[in-house]
Amino acid sequence: MTNLPSEVVVFCPLPPKPNGIADYFAEQIPLFLRTTQVTVVIENTHPEPINISPRVNILRLEEYMWQQKAYANMPHIYHVGNNPDTQYMLEVLLSKPGLVVVHDLNLHYLIDLTNLSQGDKDGYTLALANNYGEAGSAIGKQLTKFGWKGKFMPHELMMNASIISAAERILVHSEYSANKIGALGHPNISVVPHHFSPAARKFQAKLKMQYRGELGVPGNKPVITSMGFIAKAKQIKAVLRALSELKQQGLDFTYVLAGQCKPHEYDVFQDIAEHGLTDNVIVTGFLDEDAFFKYMLSSDFIVNLRYPTGGESSGTLTRAMGMGLCCVVVNIGPFAELPEHCAVKLDWNDDFDSNLLSQLSRLISDQQYRATIGMNAKKWVEKTHSIATTTKAYLEEAGKLTDTTTFESRALNNQVETYLTEASIRQWQLENAPSNENNNLWWQANLLPLSAPSVLVVTNEAQATTEVLSALYGYSQKQLSVLSASALCEPSENGEQVAAAAVNIDIHALANDPVKWLCQLNTRLALGATAIVSLAISGIEPSMHALDRASMQSYMEAAGFSVEKTVAGPLDIDMNMKAEQHNEQWVFALTKRSWMANINPPAYNNGVSELKWLVTHLEAGS
Repeated sequence: MTNLPSEVVVFCPLPPKPNGIADYFAEQIPLFLRTTQVTVVIENTHPEPINISPRVNILRLEEYMWQQKAYANMPHIYHVGNNPDTQYMLEVLLSKPGLVVVHDLNLHYLIDLTNLSQGDKDGYTLALANNYGEAGSAIGKQLTKFGWKGKFMPHELMMNASIISAAERILVHSEYSANKIGALGHPNISVVPHHFSPAARKFQAKLKMQYRGELGVPGNKPVITSMGFIAKAKQIKAVLRALSELKQQGLDFTYVLAGQCKPHEYDVFQDIAEHGLTDNVIVTGFLDEDAFFKYMLSSDFIVNLRYPTGGESSGTLTRAMGMGLCCVVVNIGPFAELPEHCAVKLDWNDDFDSNLLSQLSRLISDQQYRATIGMNAKKWVEKTHSIATTTKAYLEEAGKLTDTTTFESRALNNQVETYLTEASIRQWQLENAPSNENNNLWWQANLLPLSAPSVLVVTNEAQATTEVLSALYGYSQKQLSVLSASALCEPSENGEQVAAAAVNIDIHALANDPVKWLCQLNTRLALGATAIVSLAISGIEPSMHALDRASMQSYMEAAGFSVEKTVAGPLDIDMNMKAEQHNEQWVFALTKRSWMANINPPAYNNGVSELKWLVTHLEAGS
C-alpha cells in the first residue's frame, strides 16, 4: 500500500475563479487535509480565494518562485485544463516532474495561448513540431507563410505531448484518455473518476417547482437544459433544429441554455431566432453555484452533447447524473464509457439528427422513460464516483512520485546547456593525441553539452569515442551507455530514455534504411534530448536511398528531430584522392522534437508519405 504524502504542492485555480477545475479541487481540499498539509499555488493576478480552509497555505506564483527550494522535496500536483486559468503553471510543470491531472486531453488552446495568441507564429510552429514532428512543422510553416489555419485544427491536433512527457505520473478521468496517452508511451497513467460534487446534496429534486418559481422558469411544461459554456462543440444548433421541428409538431417545452455565451465563437441568439424558438429558449449567462444547481434540478432532462470531443470528462454531467437526471450524450470518447442503461447515448453517424429528434420527442413525452434512466444514473454515480475514494487515489498517486528533489527536466525548451570553451578544446587537442584523430570533427565542433546526466554512445569505435567523452567532456563511465550501430536496432532492455547521444558511425551502418535507423535512435532519447550524429563518408556504395547531406537532414527531420547545426569537413587530407571519391565527415547537432515520424518522407520510397507514432511503428516490428 502506498504511503500518503504528509505534504503536497498543488497548482490549481481556486474559487471565485469561474472555472470548473477550481470548484473541483476546492471540493477535494477538506479531504486532503485529513492526512496531508496542502500548499496551493495560484497565478499572480488570481482574485483572493474564497471559502478555502485557513489551514491551506496559499501562494501566488511569484511567492512560490522565491521559495522554490523550500518545496523541492514535496510532491507536486498540477491540474491542467484547456483554458487560460492553467497557463501560469506551465513554466514550473515543465521543470519540476510531478503528478499531472489531465482534465482535457486536448490542450491545443492552452498551448496556443503561450505563442500564437501573442502573435508568436514561430513559437506556434515550434510547438506543432514538438508534438507532430515534420508534419507539425509543415503545418506551422503553412500558417506563417499563407495564414492558413484549418477550422478543425484545434480539435484534431491535441498538442499535449510536451506536457505529458514532462510528467512523472499522469492522472485522467477516463479509459479513453488513458489509452490515448498510453499510445505516446507514457508508463505511469491512472484513471480516477470525476467525483460527484458534495455541494449537490444541499439541493433536492423534490423542490423542482420551487426552484422554477425562483428562477422564472415555466412550471407547466417540460424543461430541457444544456449546462456550461455555449460553444459550437456542444451541438446546440442540432438541438435547436430538432426542437424547432418538435414545436411544429405541436409539442411545447422550454429549453434552458444554462451557461456563459462565447459570442466570438458562436452566435446562439441568431440560431434561436432562425429556428423560431425565441419564446421557448432561456439563455442564462454565467451562473454561480447556487443558481447552477437550481437550474439543473428545475430540468426534466439534460442534453450534454459534445462533438468533436477533446477527451474531457464533464463535471456537469457527473453532477446531473448523480442528482438523478436523465442525460443525452454523444456516444464518443469518455461518454461512450457510460453504462448503456444510465444515459441516452447517440452515435455520431448519418442518422444522428433523426435519432436526436426521436429521443427528444420521447423524453419530452415519456416521464417514466426519463425517470428510469435518471435513477439508474444516480445509483451508478453513487457507487463509482465517491469523492472520498477519488481524493484518496490522488494522494496515493502523489505518494508514488520519486523525483521530489530537483527542479530539472528534459522537457522541451527548458534545458540550460553548458558547453566547453573553444580555447579548452584547442588546448586539449594540443596536449592529447586521440586514437581516432582522423575522425575528430564531432568533438572539435563543440556541439555536445556537458550537462546531460547520461549519454548514449552509438559507435563501432567504442574505445576511441569514450576516450574523448571521458577525457575531454568529463563524462564518467557510469554516465555512458555504449551500443554498436547494429545493436541500436535491437530492443532496449530497460526502456530507459537518455538526455543526450553521441553517434559516431560510418554512413554504411544506416544506409539500408536511414529513417528506420534514426527512428530507433529517437526511441532511446527523452523528448528534448540532444544528439550529435557524426557520419564518416569513406565511399558511398549504391543504395535505394539518396545519401547526400541534404537528404540525410530531411531523414533526420522525418524521424522526429530538428537539425540545429551541421558541420562538414574532410576525414583526412589526401592529395592523391580522385575527385569522385568520398573522404568526408558530416556532423549534425539534433534535438529530439517529437515521437511522431514520417517513415516515408518524399523521395524515400517512391514518395509515399506515411505518418505513424514511433512507438507503434517500432513495436510492430515493421
